[in-house]
Amino acid sequence: MHSRWMNALLGATALLLIGAGNARAQVGLTSNVATVALTATRAATLSVSPAASTATLASITDGSNANVFTPVSIVTAWNLSAGSSVRLIGWFGTPAQALANGTDFIPSSKVEGRVNATPYAPFTGAPVGGVGVAGGSLQLFNQSVAGALFGSRNDQLDLRLDLTGTTTMAGDYTGTLNLQAIIQ
Repeated sequence: MHSRWMNALLGATALLLIGAGNARAQVGLTSNVATVALTATRAATLSVSPAASTATLASITDGSNANVFTPVSIVTAWNLSAGSSVRLIGWFGTPAQALANGTDFIPSSKVEGRVNATPYAPFTGAPVGGVGVAGGSLQLFNQSVAGALFGSRNDQLDLRLDLTGTTTMAGDYTGTLNLQAIIQ
């Protein structure tokens, strides 16, 4: 019985030594290198945000260009991957009827705009890069972005009616000025 016990003990020791040898042989073993390619996309953005959605003129004075609306602060922001300039265009959908009071209209040629105290100019231009309408558009600024494809600017938009030589009917005139930026 003792010899069976010794044989079992010797067998177990042999197995332990063989297993330890295999375990030592596996230390430092590495797997293949697996890779995962990562891609992430940040879409280019361009936005125009007026601080107020309404500009008002309390009282129209015929025959004058002193008809100044309340100013509107506008933030234009961009995060681009290409382009050389950001342009802000203001435009009226129907230039002959920029402002309406029933059947009485003030055309866009009588509405003038400017940003940051530049000279006033009427909304009578052509579209810029497909933004705007013929005879009812005005480029308000042209900002170079070469080398600075991420940025923003805050402008004060001033609007006025130049009613020199014009008589209007009494009543409330309303209209919509569209503001849209374009990358070129």
